[in-house]
Amino acid sequence: MNTKPDERLVYFLPDYGINRCLQFGYYKYSKVRPQLSLHQHSNVIEICFCIKGEQHYEMDNQLFRLHGNDILIIPPDEKHSTGDFPEDKGELFWLQIVYSDYKDKLCNLPNDQSDYLLEELIKNSKRVFKGAFQIKFILEKLLNEIGTSDQILSKITIDQLIVQVLLEVLHLSKRKQDSSPLKKLNVIDNYILENMYRIIYVDELADISKVSVGYFKSWFKKMVGIPPKEYVNRVKIEQSKIDLLKKDTITTVAFDLGFSSSQYFSTTFKKYTGYTPKSYISSKSNVS
Repeated sequence: MNTKPDERLVYFLPDYGINRCLQFGYYKYSKVRPQLSLHQHSNVIEICFCIKGEQHYEMDNQLFRLHGNDILIIPPDEKHSTGDFPEDKGELFWLQIVYSDYKDKLCNLPNDQSDYLLEELIKNSKRVFKGAFQIKFILEKLLNEIGTSDQILSKITIDQLIVQVLLEVLHLSKRKQDSSPLKKLNVIDNYILENMYRIIYVDELADISKVSVGYFKSWFKKMVGIPPKEYVNRVKIEQSKIDLLKKDTITTVAFDLGFSSSQYFSTTFKKYTGYTPKSYISSKSNVS
């Protein structure tokens, strides 16, 4: 996502016709900001996604420390702040969902499905758990979708993306958080995120995992299902879907993501998406 060095975006989702959702926000800070004062959101569940950096939240005299790729769910009416800490440098998304509103359906889901999602979110609130790359990309797509000119199609897409986010959050909340393989994969994910815009070599990933390259390749494929190089490329292609709609040229996107040539980037992009970069941009331009 091509954002300014310091940026804060906040969208009031009812303005876009999105039911049972209140606020969707994002910030990217290169320096700390003043602390977040004590406040609460009446009848609203807030989900915080720390993409990069560090953030602190204090609830009920308990401190929650979020690092890159961490998620925290704040239940309705819960007073919270950043305590003695500032809003830290880094990147963070937040999404607010209205807990009870019998007039509207959450993103047009049936009532029983809406109720299930909301109750499960509350069950998994007030604890920090690890996120995953797919949520980052869904959130960036959501950020880019808001404000497009085709209002009906955009509303359908936003509804779908929010539901995807909630489902991914619940799936991740149920994972065993303290398993050694999961911790190792989280370290790898964070490393890829921090070094997204350059070539990432497999031996680097093996090195941070403190194992040999041969062992790492075998272990990674067993855990993830694909080789590490393909995993890195797939992550970069997901990022490129955002960048292609923001940056001036395909070549810029290719080199900024560490591909050795625009041709190699285009071949890789088509392999994983079925589109050439040019046809992908055209398909999105036709929609908007």
